[in-house]
Amino acid sequence: MVRKKKTMEELLKEALVPKKEQPYEVPENWVWTKLPFLFEIKMGQSPKGEYTTKDSGYTPLVGGPADMGEVYPKVSRYTKKVTKLSNDGELIVSIRATIGKTNIADGEYCLGRGVASIKSKVISARLLMQYFSTIESYLNDISTGTTFRQISRKGIETIPFPLSPLNEQKRIANKVERLLNKIDEAKQLIEEAKGSFELRRAAILDKAFRGELTTTCLVNSSSNEHPYSLPEGWNWEEFDNIAKVCSNLVNPNDYLNYPHIAPDNIEKFTGRLLEYKTIEEARVKSSKHLFKRNHILYSKIRPYLSKVTLVDFEGLCSADMYPIETNINTEYLYFYMLSPYFIEKASTAGSRSVLPKINKKELGKILVPVPSDEKQTEVVKFIKLALSKEIEAISYIQTATDSIELLKQSILSKAFKGQMGTNDPSEENAVELLTEVLQEKL
Repeated sequence: MVRKKKTMEELLKEALVPKKEQPYEVPENWVWTKLPFLFEIKMGQSPKGEYTTKDSGYTPLVGGPADMGEVYPKVSRYTKKVTKLSNDGELIVSIRATIGKTNIADGEYCLGRGVASIKSKVISARLLMQYFSTIESYLNDISTGTTFRQISRKGIETIPFPLSPLNEQKRIANKVERLLNKIDEAKQLIEEAKGSFELRRAAILDKAFRGELTTTCLVNSSSNEHPYSLPEGWNWEEFDNIAKVCSNLVNPNDYLNYPHIAPDNIEKFTGRLLEYKTIEEARVKSSKHLFKRNHILYSKIRPYLSKVTLVDFEGLCSADMYPIETNINTEYLYFYMLSPYFIEKASTAGSRSVLPKINKKELGKILVPVPSDEKQTEVVKFIKLALSKEIEAISYIQTATDSIELLKQSILSKAFKGQMGTNDPSEENAVELLTEVLQEKL
């Protein structure tokens, strides 16, 4: 049976998004179109492990978000046998675990199952990259799965795209690029200021746990077993002797309204708790640790050993975290776990330090400088006083960072709504551009 060839009218009807399904209004000479009619979509397929190597003489492998950099892929693995290939200039999108992260291929890459590539003859990869940054919530809505969220080909094909005339695309790209460059310059200045505050905070914590903020009377108690000298009345104690990891895995379905805390919800080096969701909102399915008020939550993942926070509420935390209680001053131990010495020791603890997580035994052997109860309270008071101005400054910096990020999202949102002041209504309608693309399909 011979299939009837579709007419241009039929193809256009399929390609255009019906008015009631359009996410928002765009200028009259723009059109909403469905992704597969405008772009070529290629789903990744991981090569067999036997073909994977660290030898850079082979094709670089982008398996997922871990292999992606700020703009271009940053891979550490290669493959001797290519499955799906992404070519120079195509957009690579993560579709598994961390969804929606994008990179532009600056050469040939083998695509693993955690990514897909998208290309078009009429839309630049950079413009498409910017569009994807505006539809993160939509991408999460169309994802499926429990252990790993992922987007299928069918899901990608449902993504609508606001198509503008070709000249308007160029004007949008140029204006957005100029504005984002200015934002990046501002962010760089903020990061430099933040870095100087972080150095001062580290120095304050280091002095505090050497007893230098509260006393100048030192005794020579350093030895091969003890890292440095402590004031008289202070002792070195193993972590196990003064604290305990409260492993308590529970079924998340029994705690749907409880907060869910993961390493991503904690700011590095500061202990500041970032925005978090409930168990139900985060769609948590696997077992998690139940933590209680006044517990210290500590990320045991080695790249994030500087992520520790003190909570004043009950909730569930990621299995990649330790809920910790202590028989000494909780704030004292919390601040100590943020100190440069503790972070360095945790990062190198044990003979298995190359492994991704620090285990309880390794954590338990780390030494803690412990003074009297009265002195612990005094140290905490001095730390808070010394850090108060730093915390206030960091707060201002964070507010500025958040404002800049909101400004960036506002610019991108306006760009794809035709609100940049660059659109020319007298130009040809974008439906003509879409027709040219569809003509090739005919």
